[in-house]
Amino acid sequence: MLPEPKKEPTPEEARDEPWNTNADRVGIYMDVLDNIIADLNEDPVLQRIFGVPVSRALVVVSDNNDLRIEECGRVPLTEEDVKAFSDVLERIIRDNAV
Repeated sequence: MLPEPKKEPTPEEARDEPWNTNADRVGIYMDVLDNIIADLNEDPVLQRIFGVPVSRALVVVSDNNDLRIEECGRVPLTEEDVKAFSDVLERIIRDNAV
């Protein structure tokens, strides 16, 4: 008897399955990143700080085993702006966490 062919998981099933991870690598699903970018672009607080689209003033950086979203220096920020950006960014990332 032949083994059954391996069934490709649906995107939802694939998210629930652990994938081959390496302690030296960090990953984020592209659809999640897309959602985060959309939420950042739509946030009125960030639009006030960075302009529209917000994403033109932000970068994703790799720092050792960590991916971070940071401002790229296009807009001078006050301490209040930095705090507001940090708070909104944390909320949006948590809202999009898988």
